[in-house]
Amino acid sequence: MKPVSALFAALGLLATMPVLAQSDTVTRHPVLDAALSRSEITTEESEWRFTVTMNNADGVMVGRFDGTRPEGERWQLLSPTLDELSDMQSGMWTGLQEPDENEEDSGLFFSAGDSEIVPGSLTLAEETGDALVFNFEPQMDEDDMAMAGNIVGALTVSRDRLAVTRLRIWAPESFKPHFAVRLHSFDMVQEFDQLDGLPAPVLTRMSQEISGSAAFQSFDQSFELAFSEIEYLGAAEPAR
Repeated sequence: MKPVSALFAALGLLATMPVLAQSDTVTRHPVLDAALSRSEITTEESEWRFTVTMNNADGVMVGRFDGTRPEGERWQLLSPTLDELSDMQSGMWTGLQEPDENEEDSGLFFSAGDSEIVPGSLTLAEETGDALVFNFEPQMDEDDMAMAGNIVGALTVSRDRLAVTRLRIWAPESFKPHFAVRLHSFDMVQEFDQLDGLPAPVLTRMSQEISGSAAFQSFDQSFELAFSEIEYLGAAEPAR
């Protein structure tokens, strides 16, 4: 979804937002296959309404998106006021409203389409009650190659709901993506929930924590996004 894509760009994520690769040559777990089959939904901005709450060291910022409104009027800042935003919050808010090049995408729905997971790398790692956890290798683009080999991923699927519930990318150990930069920790989590009346799981929470040092300066940053009051106004086939 264009507003969500702009948000991720504005926040400057160091890892790409991963979704799952389809591979005709790999036989996957039947629960995973069933869960991924529910995610092939494309949407447009005009089909969504939601509230996003952004929480970081600068405080809480709340915005409302209404895709049914005219372009340029779809985002409304609920709190604080524009004058009260910190520099970082102001940048995030501006990034939210920037246009996206994609004509359509999956919106807040979990997507198994535009893959960023290395094909064939999904492997069942753990089963705990209803949850199945599949490890994977994140696929890096040219801008993220310095992360390659240092970060890992895990996808959690509900056996009962046949739906993706959690995606995590993190660095198990400290590493140097650049000769002058060391990351002591990196952890990004996306959580998905099945809402009544919607054909596939939607993103309801995203968090990122990162700490390290650059040019002898330490940094420690984190943020959390919570999506609420989610309305999908488009027509989609019911989940199978």
